[in-house]
Order: sequence, then C-alpha cells, then structure tokens
Amino acid sequence: MTRTSLGTGLLFVAAALLSAGVAEAQTKPTGQTKSKRGETVLTRSRPEVDPLGIRVGSFLLFPKLTLEQSYNDNIYATNDDETDDFITNIRPEVSLESDWTNHALALAAGLDQGLYFSNDNADYTDWFTRATGRLDVTRDINVQGGAGFKRAHEDPDDPNFGGGEYPEYYFQTDAFLRYNQQFGRFLATVDGTFARLDYENAKGGIQNQDRDINIFQGGVRVGYEFQPNYQAFVRASGNRRVYDTTPDDAGRTRDSSGYAVVTGLAVDLTGVLFGDVFVGYREQFYDNSQEDDFSGPTFGLSLGWNVTPLTTITARVEQTVQETTDNNASAYVLTVGSLSVDHELLRNLLLNANGSIGEEDYEGASQTDMIYTAGVGIRYLMNRHFYASLAYRFSERDGDNSNDDYSQNIIRIGLEGQF
Repeated sequence: MTRTSLGTGLLFVAAALLSAGVAEAQTKPTGQTKSKRGETVLTRSRPEVDPLGIRVGSFLLFPKLTLEQSYNDNIYATNDDETDDFITNIRPEVSLESDWTNHALALAAGLDQGLYFSNDNADYTDWFTRATGRLDVTRDINVQGGAGFKRAHEDPDDPNFGGGEYPEYYFQTDAFLRYNQQFGRFLATVDGTFARLDYENAKGGIQNQDRDINIFQGGVRVGYEFQPNYQAFVRASGNRRVYDTTPDDAGRTRDSSGYAVVTGLAVDLTGVLFGDVFVGYREQFYDNSQEDDFSGPTFGLSLGWNVTPLTTITARVEQTVQETTDNNASAYVLTVGSLSVDHELLRNLLLNANGSIGEEDYEGASQTDMIYTAGVGIRYLMNRHFYASLAYRFSERDGDNSNDDYSQNIIRIGLEGQF
C-alpha cells in the first residue's frame, strides 16, 4: 500500500464520517444532548463518581495510584522465538490544579514502575513532571504555556529501537507557548514548541548518544467563521532539527529544516460533531545534500461525533516526518489513521472498541512497513475513589524486512484509587 493510496482511503472515510455527522447534527433537536465542544462519552463530567480532590488554598490536589497486571505474549516484539511474560505496573501520580475564575495553573508528577515476572532484566522505571498554565489577558486574548521533563523508554516494537538489551532510556525536556486572539469572526493563534531528547547508551554496547537532538517548531494559524459553527483556517508552520553529533556514528548528517502549509475546516455543531480536517503541502530538507529530502501533500483530521448522548465515535488521521536510526534512510513519513467507539452502557460502566492503521514510508530506502492495531476495553467507575478496567490489544507489523515483523497480544486488568 502506497502513502498516496492510504491517505486517499483515510480521507474518504473521514469525508463519510463528516457528512454523516453533519446530517445527524442538523436533524437532532438541540436539547437532546448536553455535550459541550470537545466533550465525549469518556471526558464528560460525572459528578456522582468524579474525584473531589483535596483543597489546598485556592488549589485542588488530586493524588492517584494505579495498579495494573498484564500479560504480553511477545514482550520483545520478535518475528519468531517469542517470549511471553506477566507484567505488574505501579503508577503513583499527583496533580495540583488551580480553582480560579480567571487564569489557570496545573502541576503534575508521576512514576511508572514496570516489573516483569520472569524477565526481570526488562524491568523499567519511567517518571515525569509537568507544569501548564493559562493567562487570560482579556476576554478575547489568552496566553498558554507549559514545560515538562521526563524519563521514558523505547519499547522493542518502536522502529528506532536499537536492538540492545531492553529497556533503552531517554530523557525529554519540552516547552510550549501559545498566543490566542479572537477579533470578530477571526481567530488567530501563534505558537512555538521546543523539545530536547537525550538518549542513554543501551546495555549490550549499543551507542545511542549520537541520537541526542534539539527540535524547534513554530506556527501561525488564522481562522474565519464564515457561518455559525463553521470556521475555515490556514496554518503555516516550520521546524528545525539539530543533532548534537554530526556526523553520527554511521557517518550521516541528519540536521534538517522543514515547513508545512495547510488549509482546512473546523466544525462545532452543538457538541454533536466537532473537530478539524485539513490538507496541504509539506517539505523537509536536509543540510547534507546526500540525504533524501521529503516533499509532498500532507493531510490530517481530528473529529468527534456524539452519535447519541451515550455513544461517541472519534476519528483521527495524522501525518508526520519522523527521525530514524535506519542507516539507509534520511527519515520516515508516518501516516496513522485511527477510529475509536466509546459507549456508556451504564452511567458508571464505559465500553470501548478501537483500531488503527499506520504506514512507515522510509525516504531514501525501498522500505515500507504497515502497523495494525485493534482493541477493546471496559471501565467500571465503582465510586469517587476506585475505578477498575479490563482491556485487550492486538498489534502487528508487516513490512518489507520480514525480520522486523511481529504480532503481539496484550491483556490488561487495572485498579485505580484516587481522592
């Protein structure tokens, strides 16, 4: 399957969903649902079971502890000689959120301890800290910002996994700043982001530090509401990617710059259908002329459709240019389309089914990999303090290099306690 055919198919599905959602929104009485923009079956408020938090002055403190037990029939994501195991995850988290009329501030921190029953060499410890805020300058102007720092690991099913002993850790520092202004029917947004990735060398002699990189991105979006609930917009963005080590250990210089210009439509139909869809053009070009540049059409969407007050369908399509550790390619273009259905069987019993199709198209190499996922889940909200969950997920990679192919089944059961 080529990138063009996959993109055409995903956009066709999106158009069908958009048309059906618009028709539904136009025929559904306004009072039939109380959904707000961006609100779904999963995210809507449930006062009878939502945690109240612990008041600390003008803030609310939300401590949480999640215990999860899972079974994975292929923990190393291999094509043969699969290794299965049981994994216990312990995830303490805490967040502190402001309870103000204007402005907002939130702080969060958490840890994820993964413990394997038989393969304890694969045990891992991830953690994160994050701060976000919003400054309401006037009724029509606000400034948002945030910063975070975390340690995480690459799973063996990641295309950039180095093949050393699992886990392979990296540190990420990131920050963003966004300015929003409404003037009449126009809405303008200016934003910038920064990300710094620092990789640790993997066990077994795999050198990863030549992957350390700084990524700068910025963009401007201008939208015009040409009729109520419909906004046409144009967005222009650029990026700069700079590695610490050039050339890298393989002799390649991967520093690059890129841009994208897209136009699209944002809809907000009384909480029934909401989201964005866009198409445009993207280019990523490399400082080293021996690396293969990428240029071509780009597209994306994020749509939520509250089919009924009890059922939400969410569709997403995203295309990005990703860095790669493949010595035969300059980068790969990742195109992912996903569909999720959430249903409120009871007020405190939520069901989910989801699936996705992804394509990794490597620039400069005759390699294309397809990734498929499917899953189902159930979430039981026992009371304000305890939630339980059960989920199943299937994933498969099918590519030109059969050594990278794998299939994986994961079953998870979890218990979450909170205040």
